[in-house]
Amino acid sequence: MKIRSLLTALLALLMLAGCASNSDVPMGMLRASNEIVDYDLFVPDEWVVDQTGGAVSAYRSAQDPASVSVMVWNLPYADTNLDDWWTSYQSEFNLIFDNFSLESTEDMLLDSVAAKKYVYTGVLAENTYRYTQIAAIRRGSVYLMTFTELAEQSEENAEAHVEEFAKIVEFFRWK
Repeated sequence: MKIRSLLTALLALLMLAGCASNSDVPMGMLRASNEIVDYDLFVPDEWVVDQTGGAVSAYRSAQDPASVSVMVWNLPYADTNLDDWWTSYQSEFNLIFDNFSLESTEDMLLDSVAAKKYVYTGVLAENTYRYTQIAAIRRGSVYLMTFTELAEQSEENAEAHVEEFAKIVEFFRWK
């Protein structure tokens, strides 16, 4: 009887532990990242998670293709800082985009790690896109979270996009 009670208690604890691993997902959000990466990316639960490419990503809908992705690159030098990284990264934009325009930069924290937020627009394949990118350097790599939206839809859905991206950034966590 004691063994049965202990086994029942152990089973109950294991079930609670399994539930706890899902309880760390914020209400109204879903996990877009996987066990391979060293961060948790959460997106609004009505978004569509897309892990078919090389980056962790999700998009809003077929009607509003606003998307978020996180990519990671190893830095070539241990002493590279965000300003140096951005200078080399931005130098390629004129080759990629027509009418590239940097709108703003801002220092911030990404889950307690120093980061910079860059907002810019550019024309690609006859569409004008607006990008908000947050870059952080951690453990010898640069992490780049990118929120992409069509500029035309950005105006229509500006408030929703700003709120959704703010929540995505707020709930981003390093593992």
